[in-house]
Amino acid sequence: MKKNLRNIIIMLVVLAVLGGAAFLLTRMPAGGGEEASSLPAEESSQPGETVLELDEAEVESVEVRNQNGEFTAVPITDGDSLRFTLKGYEGYGLENDHLTSNLRSLFHMTAAKSLGPQENLEAFGLEGGGEAEVTIRAKSGDHTLILGKNAAETTGRYVRKGDEVYISSSVPANLYESMYVYFVKDVYAIAGRTVETVDEEGNKTEAAGDDIMQRMALSGTHYPEEVVIERSSRASSSYLMTEPVVAESGNTAFNELAVSLKSLTASQVVSTDVSEAGLKEHGLLEPEARIQFTLNDSSHELAVSAKDNEGNRYLLADENGVIYQVSNDQVSQWAEASVMGLRMSYIWIPNIKNVEKLTVTVDGDQVHAYQITRTKNEEKSTDSNIQYDLSITDGSGGPVDYEEAYQPFYQKMISLAVFSGEEAAYGKSCALRAEYEYFEGGGDRVEFYPIEGQNRYAALLNGEYTGQIRGTELEALFELIP
Repeated sequence: MKKNLRNIIIMLVVLAVLGGAAFLLTRMPAGGGEEASSLPAEESSQPGETVLELDEAEVESVEVRNQNGEFTAVPITDGDSLRFTLKGYEGYGLENDHLTSNLRSLFHMTAAKSLGPQENLEAFGLEGGGEAEVTIRAKSGDHTLILGKNAAETTGRYVRKGDEVYISSSVPANLYESMYVYFVKDVYAIAGRTVETVDEEGNKTEAAGDDIMQRMALSGTHYPEEVVIERSSRASSSYLMTEPVVAESGNTAFNELAVSLKSLTASQVVSTDVSEAGLKEHGLLEPEARIQFTLNDSSHELAVSAKDNEGNRYLLADENGVIYQVSNDQVSQWAEASVMGLRMSYIWIPNIKNVEKLTVTVDGDQVHAYQITRTKNEEKSTDSNIQYDLSITDGSGGPVDYEEAYQPFYQKMISLAVFSGEEAAYGKSCALRAEYEYFEGGGDRVEFYPIEGQNRYAALLNGEYTGQIRGTELEALFELIP
């Protein structure tokens, strides 16, 4: 009997010890670590307790100060609704709805927990001005909220109002950031083209049309010479590079570049200081790349800095007065392009059925002239696409077989490709000159001059240097002259 009584007493003692330990654990904040153990034990749990309740119509301004700067929000009337904007930045593109939503969370703040007065405010991130300080100036008086760290024991952040400390899930994370988080990041967007067609009965329909780049100019430290590409009826691709050389564009790289310019959204806005000092700080006083373009009749100008260690660039757009940050892949199509990449390697590619006369001169005195007559092919032609049959005669009036002789030679000549745009010294003796005269009028001239000391030729288009071709290519052409 005595043994059983002793066991019962021991069990009661153990239960008492365990109960005390459990009580102490429930009074300690979760999260562990040195910071958590420093939090005081006293708290009163009152979920849903009101921290602040304001009539937003009474609010005159909201001042925010944090580690990333400070800004002031003021109310504006938009129709029947009351919204807030950034004081002094009303002329910029702002996300006022986002700002208004964040501030309303403060005006109607409730607590998940009330911790009461606390001595060790540093443990909560609430010492002094905390991690962010918000002063709401209202007609009824001022209210200050000190915003602290993420709470360890529940969802929300620590908030101090006066001497009282709360945990609230109504604290927007954006209030810990700079004011630029409320700036619009969409830089621009260009609408697609629509094409109107009329059927035989006069009914009109609209459909999406191809985008048209009217003009594009590239400059900056990445481009030793300005690169200009324009829409042109002279080019078979509809796009002609006019600077620093004359050449067909409209290749894959150019088309991908044009697509990349349809719209642009920045990663973030970083500054509104576009003074000389501000531009220099962000590497935009002398941009690495600049583009001026008109796409679908919409004109824009962009400039970017060099890449930073993380592959980002700073960007200026038009005259909107802000400096953006963008990832390199958003602008690399035009910021890292090259002349050779944006031009076709062909020297000149006139349509064979547009050429009325072709004169080929070899070594200055061997002249081969071809006169072309074209006849409309009624069976193959349509209203929008006329097809021609060609007949060729040589300088003496004799016939030249189109399929067996003239066409292979012509195709080889226009397929001669520039492999380098590097300048080179070349002689004055022209190895081959091809002169085109067109049915619609006008003409072009392509010439090849030997480069000294190398089996290469300098190619010139209408007297302007356009690049180098390999000697074996021109030698193969000589063998095909009809």
